[in-house]
Amino acid sequence: MTIEQMKDKIAQQKIEIERAINDDLPKKIGNRVVRMTKQNFEDEGYFGKRWKEVKRREPHRKGHSKRYKGSDTRRKILTGRTGDLGRSIKAKPEQASVTIYSDLPYSAAHNEGTQNAGRGHRTKIPKRQFLGNHPKVEQATKEIIEREISKILNK
Repeated sequence: MTIEQMKDKIAQQKIEIERAINDDLPKKIGNRVVRMTKQNFEDEGYFGKRWKEVKRREPHRKGHSKRYKGSDTRRKILTGRTGDLGRSIKAKPEQASVTIYSDLPYSAAHNEGTQNAGRGHRTKIPKRQFLGNHPKVEQATKEIIEREISKILNK
């Protein structure tokens, strides 16, 4: 390979790496993190850290005002009757970045926990994190970046 051919190859790789950083990687990382997050809903926890149990699945206690029956007692944590929260997780890829989010108004209350939820602001919701930084997210991101950049450099 001549010096000119090498310069051309490096210039082409630079263009491809810039495109990957600005376009391809945010999409691939976003899709992967959304899949990981949805798996957390299936696993009822945040990357192995189990979410706090919900009252509707606890055995009935004498004097307890609510009595849950049927599928309410078996449904997964945070899925609700509709499963909307888990399905609301989306990725918004932008130039050189990606945002993973839920657009539901109550998602932050569940992800971060709150002391004053509900219409009367008297409902306590424990933190059941499903979005945010985690070493497994960072590792998946790193693997995708390394794989995609390697493909470009090893052409």
